[in-house]
Amino acid sequence: MAWLRMNLYLPVKVMVAPFIPLPHNFSMHFKTDKVFKKALFHDCKTIHASMMAIVLAMATTATAQTIPPPDDTIAITSAPPYEATGLLYISKADTNSIGLHCPVLIIEGFEHNLMNWPELYALINEQGLMNEMHAYGRDIVILNFGDSTTNVLANSALTESAINYINAHRADSTDKFVAIGVSLGGLTLRKALVDMPDHDVNTWVSFDAPHEGANIPLGLQEFFEFFGASDNELFAEIKAFLTLLDTPASREMLITHHSHAPDAPAGGSLPERDTFVDAMNHGGYPTNCKSVAISNGSGYGEKLPFDPGELIIHWHHAEGLLGVNIDADIHALPQSDSTASQVFYGRLYISILGSSKTVNSYYSFSLDNAPGGYRPSFMDLYDNIPADYLVGGDDYCNQTNHCFIPTVSALGIPIENIASNLASNTELLSLSPFDEIHYAITNEAHVSINPRNKRWFVRAILEEHDTDGDGFDDYHEFLTGTSYDSAESKLAVNVYLEVQLADGNAILSWDLSPNTQYEVWMSANVVGPWTLQETLPPSTDPDVTREYMLDSEADTAFFKIVAKPIDPVTD
Repeated sequence: MAWLRMNLYLPVKVMVAPFIPLPHNFSMHFKTDKVFKKALFHDCKTIHASMMAIVLAMATTATAQTIPPPDDTIAITSAPPYEATGLLYISKADTNSIGLHCPVLIIEGFEHNLMNWPELYALINEQGLMNEMHAYGRDIVILNFGDSTTNVLANSALTESAINYINAHRADSTDKFVAIGVSLGGLTLRKALVDMPDHDVNTWVSFDAPHEGANIPLGLQEFFEFFGASDNELFAEIKAFLTLLDTPASREMLITHHSHAPDAPAGGSLPERDTFVDAMNHGGYPTNCKSVAISNGSGYGEKLPFDPGELIIHWHHAEGLLGVNIDADIHALPQSDSTASQVFYGRLYISILGSSKTVNSYYSFSLDNAPGGYRPSFMDLYDNIPADYLVGGDDYCNQTNHCFIPTVSALGIPIENIASNLASNTELLSLSPFDEIHYAITNEAHVSINPRNKRWFVRAILEEHDTDGDGFDDYHEFLTGTSYDSAESKLAVNVYLEVQLADGNAILSWDLSPNTQYEVWMSANVVGPWTLQETLPPSTDPDVTREYMLDSEADTAFFKIVAKPIDPVTD
């Protein structure tokens, strides 16, 4: 790197190394909220159509935007013995023509089952994320499962087909291939990469995926089972949601399930879950690519603000002997090593016909309020009970959210660490199978991207590939604002340096750039040796003034200031 020599103020000679300005910030917020009906694993909003016609669905909050059509849509099928089908939506960067360049494969989750191209595009391009990746030459490929509720291993085989398609259509097999699995997609991608020794994926990102299981509070599940058993048309939507709880993917991923034996531990395994966990554990985690896990859950042991066994929802509706009479109590799952207590009570009588049910259970760990990516299922349910069936202050819901994907689950850490302050564990990375792990400070909505975790995605996608071969990878080009695809776009001196002499000292002043570390070196001779005076860490101040003692016997003094970017992703 050539030095720029500047002669300023008498005999003091200054040399300034090019530094790296960091004009970008990370204030983009990408949320995955869209409307569809079959939503079990996501931030949910309940939609009321008639009495107790409850369907969990994602709220539409995306900013209106023009949705361009995909450049191509490819139908794919999994290899035998599975028969899973799906679509690949391909959206190419404007600078790319034939073949796929630096492909980014995104695998949808369980909750995206009824999404198609417009919804998935809007979801991924929230806050311009997709446009930004296009601007850095990344071609985006989205896998849309034909049925995300089917056997997870079947969709893992479909994920293999997607990877094979991309590799067969790459313009340059030496550029970077990133694969991102969202929620359920993190599981299908994990299994696919383990089963494919030659997948050519460079970086795998698992985003709030339930590697150790997902959680829908057992009390809510029992609510749907009890009221969904009614043949009254008022509960038809509850019956439909109950069916969703019993799909293969749900039964494989949920830590607790409403089909457990009465008064038994809530974690009593279903045969389907046992088989699934054995299959995943047998393969383990991929080791032939970089693996990054991102959790929306707190890594500081922050629990949701309620206790195990606490009564969360109370609902009482009485119309007298010939009317509709309803009682429902939903408790957070009790924590115990051996003693079952009430998790749900329900009573439904229409005229003189009806029934009631009490469910007792327990779990060894505090599960419903554990640190983790959350969803607002409690309040969604309560908010959509018709007003005519609520009795003022006698009915209540005292919590909005519950843990959905425990932090440890998203990071692949054994479940017995569910309540731990992970951040205090200096050996934490040894507990996880991932090369790099990230967690939130406070619990966040499941698969929500925010200014903090957005940085992790940007780095994973752009790092370790130098498109223009100028010695700086695309991530550093992103940080500095130089062109990622032109070797002529160089880092340049962008600093005003002032040097003054006072009482035998040199006073140096220069402008600062964010996320930049500065080293100040001094020498009596332009060829050295150079002595490091100090290292200045990144600062939010706009400028700096520093004073350095000169050698009284030297005729001249030379300074060089070396500035280098400091990756803001340090957590």
